[in-house]
Amino acid sequence: MLFDPKPKEKREDLFDRDEELSKLRLGLNYPITLLLGIRRSGKSSLIKVLMNEGKNNNIWLYIDLRKYEGNAYLTYRHLINEVERALNTWPEWLRKLLHGIRGINISDPGIELRLSWGKNRVELADLFDKLSEISERESKRVIVVFDESQELRKLKGYNILYPLAYAYDNLKLHFLLTGSQIGMVYRFLRLNDPDSPLFGRAMYEVFIKPFTREQAIKFLKAGFREVGLSVSDEYLEDAYNNLGGIPGWLTFYGFNYLQSGNHYESIRRTLEYAIDLIKQEFENFLKNREEARERYYTLMMICSHGCRWSDAKRYLEAKEGVRIDDKKITELLQNLVDSSFLMKENDIYKPSDPLIAKAFEASSAK
Repeated sequence: MLFDPKPKEKREDLFDRDEELSKLRLGLNYPITLLLGIRRSGKSSLIKVLMNEGKNNNIWLYIDLRKYEGNAYLTYRHLINEVERALNTWPEWLRKLLHGIRGINISDPGIELRLSWGKNRVELADLFDKLSEISERESKRVIVVFDESQELRKLKGYNILYPLAYAYDNLKLHFLLTGSQIGMVYRFLRLNDPDSPLFGRAMYEVFIKPFTREQAIKFLKAGFREVGLSVSDEYLEDAYNNLGGIPGWLTFYGFNYLQSGNHYESIRRTLEYAIDLIKQEFENFLKNREEARERYYTLMMICSHGCRWSDAKRYLEAKEGVRIDDKKITELLQNLVDSSFLMKENDIYKPSDPLIAKAFEASSAK
């Protein structure tokens, strides 16, 4: 169902993403593939469909990091807990093949395995070695998915880039990393840093973009047709004008319309939900950045309809009554771009999603 707000798992529920799905499937031939796109563009749905269609030829280890967006930092324990959760989705016969790795405890049949994160902790390099062995033994690709991989940059006391680089160079193992904070994914991987373990490693990249106006309206028509409804083109155009082309917002609008039967009420509910969610995501972004909180809010309000670097500097200095170093202005704006709250087109900084603009317009009105 196109208007199901949960991530899709079947191709028939994935609208107009055949090209991206084909590229992603091709990317699985490379050691590391990146799937990048702003929030709610449909990355998780693409992954789920890919996993469902490739379950007979591949072994998947899906590690979901989305819930850690609100954390200021991650520990090795957090990471290992998510790996453990992912491994326990495997069938029992497959879990048994992990026997013998230090830090992995497998007890009675049917009992979940446990991964140690303490003194005798499991090492990711050892686990990756075993996964590569399983790949050869079963003649299947083993694919490790890190969904919202930019969260791994928060790891304290552990550098996951070393086992990733080891696996890249030595093992028959494939990694699929998704990211909605695109610049933060690149920061995490440090591909252009000579001191990074992954320096110089080529990665296959797939970008997923918002729907165009034409795609958005076709999507809405298809979703309503699926449940036997016909909605006027005027309403569909209005939905795009208010919500833009982000599939997640359009889906939520359609979901609300099926419940209320009222276009304007569905728009209102969607905007209200979206603005609350975006504000919460921005609060998550501000964790560990409290000293610059007011500056970040000010920049988002200044740039809600587009601004230049010079506009940002002039407004911030006028508001604070002090001179602000040029490098600091650039750093603040770049952090917003890397976290996908802003995007830069030519010399203009503007919200990456029209509803981000509405969220900060609402903030400035209070």
